[in-house]
Amino acid sequence: MRKFYLLFCLLPLSMELFAQIGGISGSKLNAVCVDVVDHHVLEFEPAFSFSQTSKYWDNGKNLTNIYSTSDSLNRASGMQFRFTYGLFDKLEIGVTVPDDMSRSSWGARYVIAQKEKLGLAVIAGVNIPMGNEVQYKAVRTEANTWQTGLGAVMSYQYSENFSIDFNVQYNAYTRKLESGNKGTTNISADAGYYVFDKGLQLIAGLGYQHTKYDMTNQFLYTFYPGVTIETGKNYIIVLTTPIDIYGKNIDKTFNFSFALTLSIP
Repeated sequence: MRKFYLLFCLLPLSMELFAQIGGISGSKLNAVCVDVVDHHVLEFEPAFSFSQTSKYWDNGKNLTNIYSTSDSLNRASGMQFRFTYGLFDKLEIGVTVPDDMSRSSWGARYVIAQKEKLGLAVIAGVNIPMGNEVQYKAVRTEANTWQTGLGAVMSYQYSENFSIDFNVQYNAYTRKLESGNKGTTNISADAGYYVFDKGLQLIAGLGYQHTKYDMTNQFLYTFYPGVTIETGKNYIIVLTTPIDIYGKNIDKTFNFSFALTLSIP
């Protein structure tokens, strides 16, 4: 079992991106792996992300300018922090919080089966709003309502250097929202290949996110190129530049993300 693990490093810069299970570790970029953090080991991961957007896909899936002038765009940046603990040999628990402490994402992963090449696990979590603004409890929004999630993970070790992770998860809010949000499905797959005596992992991934509303729907396909640098004794560096490919009723965003995973025995 590897000594360190990474959480996918994309930061939840929008409420839609928070529709995933947090607090759990991974080994690549967007998709998490079957392996859990080693027993009685704590992982701490600070992560930074930058994004900018000037276009969006409308209800007809046409790419359109957000602003009336082509020289206008929206930029955002932020940080998040993950803490994950290996509770047992097959179970880990953890939490992810953004720098403004507006929400906490609690998650757990349990390994169902793990053979030489193939592994299966289940993940579950809850996103809890903590609040960093004026809120009206009578109006249920994504910002003030609990969200629960459940998913499955599969990892396949094709060779010593090449592996694939595949995830499916579904997340839904515990109360009916004003927006009509009925739940989000996330499907992701990452493939990684080690070079330089496993000091560098080259990764390519694909993600699909679909949210159902009362009157419409929203979806997004994203390509995830990136690397993990694993030359350090107690840390891993991850870099990625996710590229939105195609969508509906959602922004087309350019992202850059950096994360540092620290292992504390």
